Amino acid sequence: MFGFSETKQQMQDLLLEGRSYANLQKKALLAGTRDKLSVILSRLAIAVVCLVLGGMALLFFSFFLAYILGQVLDNTALGFACVTAFVLLLLLIFWHWRTKWVVIPITNMLFNLFVVDDETLETEKISDELKESRTRMSDNFNSLLSPMQEPANRVESLSNWLSRGFAAYEGLRLGISVIRAFTGIFGRKRRRK
Repeated sequence: MFGFSETKQQMQDLLLEGRSYANLQKKALLAGTRDKLSVILSRLAIAVVCLVLGGMALLFFSFFLAYILGQVLDNTALGFACVTAFVLLLLLIFWHWRTKWVVIPITNMLFNLFVVDDETLETEKISDELKESRTRMSDNFNSLLSPMQEPANRVESLSNWLSRGFAAYEGLRLGISVIRAFTGIFGRKRRRK
């Protein structure tokens, strides 16, 4: 006989497993985002430090070169003008090749970071937990849909029909609970006016 209490327990197990799966998905998303954000921020910090130190070195080297050229040409202002013209020429060359030298490498780095997934141990662990949770949910769902035995008489048939009705009602109630749980985890907060 198709038992109401068995069905109710199976539905509750399925609901708990669904909540667990949703929490694991959230945890995996946060772990992946944290890992990728830390890589981006560390690379950005390294780039800023290199640019600041490189800019300072270029500035002092420019002064050095300007004074040397000024002594060679017997005109300090002419030495500074030559160095300025050289720096402007470098700036124009950089501006012309900015897409190839800056935009494409940064785009490729971000693309590889987000598409080619370098999973860490934590995200692998969460991935394994997600697979196990999916398997348990599938098993719970399949046990709910398992074929029932044919009833022996009309009373048993009526009892099965009533049990199915109660199970459907309880399933609907649990389904609404699942929707509320997912909305609570992933949904938007209502704004108060």
